[in-house]
Amino acid sequence: MWKKISIICLFFLVFGSQLASAQIMGLALSLGNTLASYLFDVYLRNENSFKLDGAPDWYGRNDDPEYDCAFGYMEGSLASVEPAKLQASKNLTAQQERHVRAVLSSEIAKRKLQNEKEHLLVERFKKDPDLKEFVFSNQHFMKVFYEDDEDVRASFVKVCLRREAVVDYQKERLQRITTELSKNRAESAFGELDAQLDQPELYLDTPTEFDSAASKSKNAFEELDQEPNQLDN
Repeated sequence: MWKKISIICLFFLVFGSQLASAQIMGLALSLGNTLASYLFDVYLRNENSFKLDGAPDWYGRNDDPEYDCAFGYMEGSLASVEPAKLQASKNLTAQQERHVRAVLSSEIAKRKLQNEKEHLLVERFKKDPDLKEFVFSNQHFMKVFYEDDEDVRASFVKVCLRREAVVDYQKERLQRITTELSKNRAESAFGELDAQLDQPELYLDTPTEFDSAASKSKNAFEELDQEPNQLDN
């Protein structure tokens, strides 16, 4: 009978696992949508808070509705172009990290994380070991300019990612993380169910180890009663 009770309890455990999976899926969808809105908002705000001497007008202006852009600058001879491009790529990578942190901050402020799985989703989404590879594989150098005059000798670079590609990449990451977390939770629940089902069923009329111990004690007392009789003989 206890096995039937265990199965019922574990049914609710599996049901709870599915409910938690639905919760983290909802969080993932919300994060993806917030990211898409945030990238568009970045384009609308286009905060240009710096201006370098000798820099072209496009430098520092992330105002393209189709692309999310970052910039690089390096003083020196014409050989400074490649270091400026590398700096721009690093800045673009760091910019994607800032986007994710901003989206997470906004989302957490709107809702309270419900369970451990949602916390794990946030932590894994925040840390992306493949981000640099994604950026370097999908970036486009839109502008490369070298200024060489009496006052300025420097390279200026504008490098961009398609906003749509960024959103697709991050949504794919969210889906992958969500699937992994949901699978792990389900496997844990079913693993516990299998372990319970493998245990032998206990019946109330089945002799137990206590019965055996009591029997042995009884035999010992019977032997003790017989010993005085043997001495009398």
